[in-house]
Amino acid sequence: MKLDNTVTQTTSGLFTPIAVGFIQDSIGIMIPWLIVMFAVIITDLISGIRKSVKLGVEVSPSTAFRETMGKMVTYFAWVIMVCLIDAASEGGTTFAKWACMLVIGIEGGSIVSNILKPHGIDISTRSIIKFIFMRSPLHPSEEEADDLIKESRIKKLREKEHEKWNIKGKK
Repeated sequence: MKLDNTVTQTTSGLFTPIAVGFIQDSIGIMIPWLIVMFAVIITDLISGIRKSVKLGVEVSPSTAFRETMGKMVTYFAWVIMVCLIDAASEGGTTFAKWACMLVIGIEGGSIVSNILKPHGIDISTRSIIKFIFMRSPLHPSEEEADDLIKESRIKKLREKEHEKWNIKGKK
């Protein structure tokens, strides 16, 4: 069935102003957060390079930039997604702000870790998770908290996930 040219043009004419308004709202929310994300990611790159130099670890610039670009793509996609959601909800929420603050917190932790590592203080995601588990209402012992974040346990979970996806890919 072929649509009449008038129908397609009318639909396009009605949809275009709505889409343009939505995109303008989204970009208005996105730009400040994208600038902040870029600054935080570059700060993490610089602190990571500084850490490597102080610890005498040789890291090639291409490896450092590749890791940074991967992180940048992921975080920028995250920012765009949450800003689109915020614009779709007519900006009445602070969803984009808190989602972006989460990313800034994660990167901030990485920056602090990079600054402290050359001084012998190792703050890692595992140590933070263990700290949170120890303070949780469940009150696990230190051994139980260690067991939850053990590398062997994580390795088993990775293997299960790998098997699950390989089986799905073969079907």
